[in-house]
Amino acid sequence: MGIKDIKNVNEIYTFMEENISYGWIGIDGVKHVNDMDDFRLKYRTMNLQDVLSNKVGTCIEQVFLMKLLFDKLNIPSKMFCARMYEDENFDDLNAKERMHCFLLYYINDNVYQIEHPNFERKGFYEYESEEDAINKIVKIYEDMMRDEYKKKSLPEPLGGFKRKVTEFYEVEPGLSYKEFNLYVNSLDNKKEM
Repeated sequence: MGIKDIKNVNEIYTFMEENISYGWIGIDGVKHVNDMDDFRLKYRTMNLQDVLSNKVGTCIEQVFLMKLLFDKLNIPSKMFCARMYEDENFDDLNAKERMHCFLLYYINDNVYQIEHPNFERKGFYEYESEEDAINKIVKIYEDMMRDEYKKKSLPEPLGGFKRKVTEFYEVEPGLSYKEFNLYVNSLDNKKEM
């Protein structure tokens, strides 16, 4: 199935399943599939042509691609980024990535999530409202992080596991993980002004 063949939401999911795996191309040209080694150091956001030709994308690129497919079908949708807050001074390139991007879409006053990047939750989810969706999705990632810390007997990080959630609107190619995070932070700053 090609992009031009997509006629409905189920076909968006089918297209993603058939064509895109979780992964990224490092600045060294190495393709990483289901591998986050050196992610903060070597990751750069890809343009959609590179995503489609390499058949990989992180949650960032996959959500952006799905957003464009929903736009093509004239189905309202929004992209969100949930992350543990990192400011411009955060420079630990060995830290685990602590972000997940997701897409919500809206049909007949109902709110849905199409999840493809997180292979443990692939599928469709329905929620009572946008707020309900955001709260439930964020809780999943807070609980995952909490469980990871417990398994490793690590103390809870300063500030706990709370994640900041921000709607974002584009994905500029060539951004590092930190630069993408700072872009999303800048959207919060604009809202607070």
